Amino acid sequence: MKFTLSWQVGADMASSTHFDVAIVGAGPVGLAVAGWLANVWGPDRASRIAVFDAKGLEEVQKDPRILALSDATRLRLSSLGFPVQAVPIHHIHVSEKDSFGQVRMSASELGLRALGWTVRYGDLVHCLSESLERRGVSVFRPCEVRYAHRSAEESIEILELADGTEYSCCLRIDAEGGLYGEAGERDAVVDYNQMALVSEVEVTVDSALLNGQDTVAFERFTPEGPLALLPISTDQRRYSLVWCAPSELTRQRLAMSDADFAALLRSKFGRRVRLDQLGPKGAFPLGMNWREKLVQGRRVAIGNAAQILHPVAGQGLNLGLRDAAQLVRAMDPDLVQDEIRLMVALEEFESARKTDRQAVIRATDWMVKGFSNQDPLLGAGRQAALNVMEFTPVLRKQFAELMLFGLAA
Repeated sequence: MKFTLSWQVGADMASSTHFDVAIVGAGPVGLAVAGWLANVWGPDRASRIAVFDAKGLEEVQKDPRILALSDATRLRLSSLGFPVQAVPIHHIHVSEKDSFGQVRMSASELGLRALGWTVRYGDLVHCLSESLERRGVSVFRPCEVRYAHRSAEESIEILELADGTEYSCCLRIDAEGGLYGEAGERDAVVDYNQMALVSEVEVTVDSALLNGQDTVAFERFTPEGPLALLPISTDQRRYSLVWCAPSELTRQRLAMSDADFAALLRSKFGRRVRLDQLGPKGAFPLGMNWREKLVQGRRVAIGNAAQILHPVAGQGLNLGLRDAAQLVRAMDPDLVQDEIRLMVALEEFESARKTDRQAVIRATDWMVKGFSNQDPLLGAGRQAALNVMEFTPVLRKQFAELMLFGLAA
């Protein structure tokens, strides 16, 4: 049974309105960085960590979005808790339409329990919120941070809520970025003129692709854009469908009858997958944007506040949680109150995250542009690249480890 964990503004919690750390955004990244800080700092300082979010927990728990997490992310989150409803991904099958190129990756090849996991957004947020309550972290939700500025007198961050209440902090962590198109000003923006069509479906998978009771995820590259099926149950039947394509084409597919949509999906996937049942369809715009500079005074951006990625490689949340883990390693309670030491630590954090962020951003951009292109020369190159990886275990392992663990994480 789920309970509602929700502190209203003005609730009886902390006697002071000043915190060592204030985190704006109570999605998975914001909650994780708060929980990890509480683990490291101990119970005496956990109450000096605050999290603010505009949405109430009950509303967020109903969010049905499916998240794809690497096994490395599961291990990182295990110190806080991990939803029992999460579904393991044992195998990943990558292929291209009208091509013999393919690559298959398995958890056993890497000595892992799973290559990744799927979990509903609401379930993950609920699990992490319970963890924060147990640790005594101060959580304000629903409440909207309307304005933020730096105090000229005390050189600290001031957060003003929608009702006029003010809180101060030594370190402000921005972890709220939303979807592509919802974020504020960014240093770099790449608009692919694509939308992602999403639905929950029941399918029949070609038995030749199944291994016992193991689950398998599919990534299928088509000329219009990538198509993914992610298992959301262990019965090898229920999947989350994510189909990326030009915006106008996606709108046409949203309007299709279930029968026509099923026939179209079969034409794209071939014999590997047959659609048996289609759930409600939805869509959202796709692109990438990111900040070059993560640090501004006593303020630092992580997760979707630092970068929003195209979902082609499923690495947005994994990258954001690596941001959070790196930041926690750089902070301690005394350091955040010393502005000079804090500035040094934040600059070192930004430098340490540069390689991993750039690698994932570039790889994601390459995958979108390289596999959503009908140029025959590029097509031949894609087929060769997939086949080389399929028959070269070392390359396949290196690619899988990049997606699982990142660089300089």
